[in-house]
Amino acid sequence: MPIIVDGKSIAEAIQAELKEYTSTLTTPVSFHIIYVGSDPVIDTFIKYKEKFGGELGVNVTTHRFDEDISFNDLTQAINVIESTADAMIIQLPLPPHLRVQSVLDIIPCEKDVDMLSTDTRRRFRDGGTTWFPPVTGSIIEIIRYHHISLMDKKILLIGNGSLVGYPMSLWLDREGYAYDIITKETDEDTRTSLLLNADIIISGAGVPGMITKDMVKEGVVLIDAGTSESGKKIIGDVDYGTYHKASLVTPVPGGIGPITIAVLYRNIISAHKHHHAVSC
Repeated sequence: MPIIVDGKSIAEAIQAELKEYTSTLTTPVSFHIIYVGSDPVIDTFIKYKEKFGGELGVNVTTHRFDEDISFNDLTQAINVIESTADAMIIQLPLPPHLRVQSVLDIIPCEKDVDMLSTDTRRRFRDGGTTWFPPVTGSIIEIIRYHHISLMDKKILLIGNGSLVGYPMSLWLDREGYAYDIITKETDEDTRTSLLLNADIIISGAGVPGMITKDMVKEGVVLIDAGTSESGKKIIGDVDYGTYHKASLVTPVPGGIGPITIAVLYRNIISAHKHHHAVSC
């Protein structure tokens, strides 16, 4: 039987660690979420972030903007909000008319707790920050918690997106681990071979149930960071029928998700310490 990662318990342990700091504060940490448009799935994700922060005593404010807001108006609003924030994020996705990276780059590095701005990514790549992009940080938490060795393992990334594959590749490069990656451009024969031979698969494709039992070998580690909506449910890239072949698997929901929020809040607390010159 595979180990089914309990993301909630790992997240609760991180939350308890962070409470040791927030419980000493007389003025709460100020965290702001910029949310453009409306989507029921995104609403759910934001509620999870608000709930986790509320339990920590963090003052979480979600700023909602109409979908048709202009880039200039959004920029002005973010600059005003940023001036009093300890930390902030841009909730993705953004409407097509907005230049995503340009919006992300408005947030100063020291408050960019999602680590999506160009400068923050560069710092992470070069080892110039102790923060982790939340999904990458959650994957590393699982690796450490379950004592998964990456040495001499065939590591496979599926997808090269800004939230999962790309930042994970930056960390693997930084730490000196070899890996392969599958993208939309990878031909079918190569894809099949890489999947069948992988010891550790980290997937962030966002394609429901794309990894089936015939694609992977016995004992594979399946880290599923892909989420998508199907039939009003959140499901992952790994088909449930594949679980029995794995030595360890992160379920969707309940695996990566809760830990990702906890790692986000670890960054938020670090941002607060930096803002208020608190010794770490």
